[in-house]
Amino acid sequence: MADEGNSWLGAAAAENLLRGDPAGPVADPRDQAVAARLRGALDSLAPQVPPQGGPELPGEAAAVAAFRAARGLAGA
Repeated sequence: MADEGNSWLGAAAAENLLRGDPAGPVADPRDQAVAARLRGALDSLAPQVPPQGGPELPGEAAAVAAFRAARGLAGA
């Protein structure tokens, strides 16, 4: 995965980034900047999940009602 220009981006660093973790130790300041930009790009692609107990999602009530109706759990 790594090439001469991105020697810091090995399999372990890539796995860390894909999990949302830091790439790991990156010594060169230019490589640190590249790693930070890549981390930012990956973060922007991650789904934005509202916190538990947050506002109801659009259509959530209808989906729950349809699920309960299909399972015979009306009012449960």
